[in-house]
Amino acid sequence: MKINYLLVNIIMLCLTANILVAQGTANSTTIIEPTLSTVVTIEINGMACQEGCADKIASNLNEKKGVISTEVSFKDKKGIIVFDPNLVSIEDLKSVITSTKVKDYVYTINSVTIKEKK
Repeated sequence: MKINYLLVNIIMLCLTANILVAQGTANSTTIIEPTLSTVVTIEINGMACQEGCADKIASNLNEKKGVISTEVSFKDKKGIIVFDPNLVSIEDLKSVITSTKVKDYVYTINSVTIKEKK
C-alpha cells in the first residue's frame, strides 16, 4: 500500500514539473532580427550540363554558411545566389564556384552583378 502511495506521488510530481516547464516555455518570446540579404548574379563559363555541372555548383554553394538560396542554370550560364553578406563574401562564393570539381571541367567567372535586398 505504501509503495502504491509513493508511486502515485512520484507520478504527480513528474506531471506537475512537466506542466510548469511547458508553461515557462510557452510564455517565452523569440525575437528574430531581420538581416539584410544580398542577391548576386554570377555568369559562369565552363558548364557542360545542368545535371552535373550546374547542379553540383548549386549544391556546393548551398553548403556554404550564409547562403540562403541558389539557382544555377546551365542554359543561362549563370547563378543567382541570395546570401547574408555578414556571413559570406562574394569572393567566397566565387571561390566555391571555381573550385567545384566535376570530371575535368574548369569553371570561370565572367561577371558579377550585385543587388541588395531586404
